[in-house]
Amino acid sequence: MAKGVETDAVNDAGSKVAKVLQICLSDGKGGMELYVDRVIEDLKEEGVEVIGICLGQTRIETYFERNQVAFKAFSSNGEALRNVWRIRRWLIDENVRVIHCHKSSDLRLTALLKILLPSIRVLYTDHVGGQRAKKSPYHRFAYGNVDRVLSISQATHARNVRNLPVARERVICLPHGVNTDTYRPVTDADTIKAKRLELGIPESAVAIGLPGRVTPGKGQDVWVKALLQLPEELDFFAVSIGGTDYASGGTETFYQTLLKMIEGTPLANRIRFLGHRSDLTEILPVLDLVCIPSENEAFGLTIIESMACAMPIIGSNTGSLPELVSPECGVLVDPFDVNAWRDAQASLIEDDARRRAMGAAARARVERHFSHKQHVKRLMAYYDALS
Repeated sequence: MAKGVETDAVNDAGSKVAKVLQICLSDGKGGMELYVDRVIEDLKEEGVEVIGICLGQTRIETYFERNQVAFKAFSSNGEALRNVWRIRRWLIDENVRVIHCHKSSDLRLTALLKILLPSIRVLYTDHVGGQRAKKSPYHRFAYGNVDRVLSISQATHARNVRNLPVARERVICLPHGVNTDTYRPVTDADTIKAKRLELGIPESAVAIGLPGRVTPGKGQDVWVKALLQLPEELDFFAVSIGGTDYASGGTETFYQTLLKMIEGTPLANRIRFLGHRSDLTEILPVLDLVCIPSENEAFGLTIIESMACAMPIIGSNTGSLPELVSPECGVLVDPFDVNAWRDAQASLIEDDARRRAMGAAARARVERHFSHKQHVKRLMAYYDALS
């Protein structure tokens, strides 16, 4: 079992909770928002009805609509707070006993709802695991109305215990999970060849991928610098898969800086930015190696997605990555050490057998410890225990 990951006995007879309110008042486009989308799908599959509260014209609203979730959308957090009595009436009419929220600012609304509906139970998944202490009078009030804080990794669990005004026993480590049927290896040679051709990856090259929004903190700058130091005779092709502008969750100025770093270099035609893609489940399995140079991942869903596709990992030795990537699955290096990233990539580019062995171990590790089925069963157990 993954070190430090709590295991609970889960009742397979089904959840006692018939309906859950998911709150995510975020206008972002990252992992937290994707998690809400996926957990709705998993809960519905297990027979739990979901209703939602979100901000209008956001990614979360799109996810609610696609999942056919009854929801209320507000123009701002302030508007949601001003409508707290209407929300209270809605929860009574819908017979909701459990609220699951995902953004720290959501706690203002849940605290008021808990005062107006004392029987309601509140879970908060901390998708960030901030480094600063939150123990002001406001934070004590907001977190005092949370029944359970769910930490997404051991690293963030330790921070939550240290920094939040919540009793240790109410802070629980619940790592994310990935759908291992959706994210899986591809072995058909024709499928691999066709997808690589579409992406512009030469057939003979070792394909290196970096999935994630192109934004400071995700480490694309260190990765590009390391790639540019690789010997020209190595046969590789590198692709970045993730948004490069605000609309797709990236940072345009950072992206332009990366392009200038590559421009005019001997390897310029072997590094490509694909931008935001909706076919990640098709791209990951046709790569040979995945790099995650993020400075401080709270969890890193793209890591277990890549591992589920049997990808060996080169990752940062910080944040949650050491919990996810065992020595059998990949290599961990300092997130800022360009030479270490160069050497790690060069070593795996030249060793096909080692990449295959690491990829197989990565897939097995995800199946054992990080499947979405395991995650949602444990989540439902917490819902049941509180209800």
